Amino acid sequence: MFLTPDPTPTRPLLLVGALLLALAPAAGAQVCEGTQVYLTDSARTNYSLGYEHYKNEAWCDALPYLRWIIQTEPLFTSTTPDDRNFRRLMDTYEGIAETLEGDLRRTYLDSVLVVREQMQETLAANNIAYDERAQLLAEGLFYTEHFEEYPEQQDRVFDLYLEAHQMAPDSTDDYYLNEIGRMVSARAAAETMDPREARDFINEEVLPYADDPSYLEGIAATFQVDPIDQWESAYEEYQAGDRSEEVVNTVFAGLTQIDSLITERYPALDQQALKREVIPVLIEFNPTPDLLIYRGTLSVQAGRTEDGLNDFQRALEMAESNTDRLDIYYRIANTLYSEGQRGQAYDWAGRALQIDSGYGPALYIRALVVAGTLRGGSLQAAAGAWCVADMFSRAASAGGPTASRARQLAGRYAASGPSRDDYFFEGWRPGMRVTGSTGYGSCTTTVR
Repeated sequence: MFLTPDPTPTRPLLLVGALLLALAPAAGAQVCEGTQVYLTDSARTNYSLGYEHYKNEAWCDALPYLRWIIQTEPLFTSTTPDDRNFRRLMDTYEGIAETLEGDLRRTYLDSVLVVREQMQETLAANNIAYDERAQLLAEGLFYTEHFEEYPEQQDRVFDLYLEAHQMAPDSTDDYYLNEIGRMVSARAAAETMDPREARDFINEEVLPYADDPSYLEGIAATFQVDPIDQWESAYEEYQAGDRSEEVVNTVFAGLTQIDSLITERYPALDQQALKREVIPVLIEFNPTPDLLIYRGTLSVQAGRTEDGLNDFQRALEMAESNTDRLDIYYRIANTLYSEGQRGQAYDWAGRALQIDSGYGPALYIRALVVAGTLRGGSLQAAAGAWCVADMFSRAASAGGPTASRARQLAGRYAASGPSRDDYFFEGWRPGMRVTGSTGYGSCTTTVR
């Protein structure tokens, strides 16, 4: 048996954690009514049962077993002790929360934070190393994804990302660097950070570590004593006919970063029209994939789908990394799906999955396409809704910008499959693996 922290915590968060864990069964009874639990005195048995339900994303079924493990033998595994039980319990609380609203949703999300702290204290007490940097980033993403429930924590996201970045700046992904830059820009725009300090911070602490510095360079270019003054100066030069790269870059960067300030000073200015005007000039100077993607996105939004797809294709030809290609494949697939070209959308999403089989946005598009092929009829056809729910669940677990919507759709399709009255006399029982069918063939799923 490995050591665990003092069971009588003294810090406020742990006191809340103890309270939440004590109340969880009552809350769980409301949320997971009808869940059958077969807890034993065996850690190995409860561990296995909890993992099986967790693996199938049957959150309500997994919760009692995972809580038992955390309360009894939190470091129990079949191999070397690690943080897996805590991570599974966090995922489970978050999975249940996605199906809820209001105070109960917040309660389950709060439980994620409590378990995270308990995990860190337990690992530290047992001298088990964990990736502190990854945990900081994960916590920041958690607050970002649940910003409606945690508006008071949004400023903390910056601190979490920055602390993680400072631990290993050469390893920070561009996504987090750009987010740090965006939040610095927002603080400068809100006058809670001096623009000169913001500019120096980005130029010295963030920009040197970016693989693609164009976004951060655009932000840094907007900073002066007052960012709107710098933009206005560049805009006046642009109106006077100056089409130099520096002027055009400054105008465009301002339109994407301080649009609200521009609206205050120029309420009659059509910023979208100005963006469409300056982007071709920027592309002539430096036709980067990012600019082409941006123009393509604007074209699609304006209903010029063919122009948008052409820009996406051109950006794809210029892409130097699989990461860039993944994003472009998704944009093409999403555009085709929106245009009703579902088969082509499925194929383009497949190109992304050939690079990364766990790429969430591509999995999401494929799930949408398959969902559109569901038809009534046989029990197997009805069970196809569960197959689609599995697809959306996988897309949600993979993360990315489509994860939240994928979780919602996973719950919707899971609930739209056959009822117990429909399948009872066929010998199906909850938890059984069965064959369903969709317009893309047969599939194996779990009876709900």
